Amino acid sequence: MNTEQLQDKCRGSLVGGAIGDALGYAVEFSSLNQIRKKYGEAGIVDYELNAMGIAEFSDDTQMSLFTAEGLLNGIADGKTFEKDLLPYISKSYEHWYHTQSLPAMPINGDWLTNIKALWARRAPGMTCMSALQSISMPDSAPVINNSKGCGGVMRVAPIGIFSAAHPDILKLEHAGNLAGYAADITHKHPLSTYSSMALAMIVADCIAYEDVDRDKFRFIVMNRVFKLLNLHFREDVHLAELQALVHKALDLAVSSRSDTDAIRILGEGWVAEETLAIAVFSVMRYIDDFGKCVCCAVNHSGDSDSTGAVAGNIIGAILGYNDIPEKYRNNLELHDLILSMADDLSGTSGENQMIGRYENHKPVNVKSSDLL
Repeated sequence: MNTEQLQDKCRGSLVGGAIGDALGYAVEFSSLNQIRKKYGEAGIVDYELNAMGIAEFSDDTQMSLFTAEGLLNGIADGKTFEKDLLPYISKSYEHWYHTQSLPAMPINGDWLTNIKALWARRAPGMTCMSALQSISMPDSAPVINNSKGCGGVMRVAPIGIFSAAHPDILKLEHAGNLAGYAADITHKHPLSTYSSMALAMIVADCIAYEDVDRDKFRFIVMNRVFKLLNLHFREDVHLAELQALVHKALDLAVSSRSDTDAIRILGEGWVAEETLAIAVFSVMRYIDDFGKCVCCAVNHSGDSDSTGAVAGNIIGAILGYNDIPEKYRNNLELHDLILSMADDLSGTSGENQMIGRYENHKPVNVKSSDLL
């Protein structure tokens, strides 16, 4: 795979996640009947724009960007081991928490907090907020919960993107570990951890393979990702539960079940394993069509923005940015920033840009109108 192809697939994954998030954000708390009543039998297929003509994304994309920033801050400091990179990601999550709870003001050592739109409160998950509140306290109280909510899995795709572009720094297995650790910062249930590990590795492999059809996708998910997970967590009851649900998603995708009936069987996406399963189903069913995939992933009675985001991360990694319909690229909030963040992850940004952003912590190639 040449540099241009790699860049295209990395861009596709990060931008694709934001698109699925933005499409689903408008209907996150709506039932399928409510969605169809408002948008028609096909459900929501186009953005719902704000007064400025912008398709807003949710906390899912916000936190994904902060995941990327934390990871790249650690890389800029010469860290390569998962446990050494984790504190950087955790610190970035604290900064994201401040954007949701404090007056807007740039935070020293964090260039993303210079971006006005990232201080918007977009239905942040309560588990994330309460956990990060504890972490950000002066005595850094330990996080204690048993949450398997999707707030972990929906934000870790950047780790898979980086691994695909830099396997010499972060191998597939290590990317999975780091994604699990990153989710565990706020969500302590094993199903959140395993789902996050699986997503990061699926994204990485979907980027690494030049062509991914249904057979290859099933191979990646079951024979690559879950084989690795089972090598390390054999006979774990939670991993077995996740694997069974994802296997069901793959089988449902090639069945005669309608999209909505199949998703109803898999769940609503409020918890991590259901989010991953619905995304895997949508990708497997519409593996050659970005638009149909993300529309499938968001049109249900559940956590539409998170299922849309994760499906967008995966299908974007398969098809690449250039295969995303223009109507979804247009009007996406902070599109250019997300695109350049993908380039940072893929290593295709200029050296000066990387130094500015991750060593000097200054926004580079960002519109002045986007800054505080």
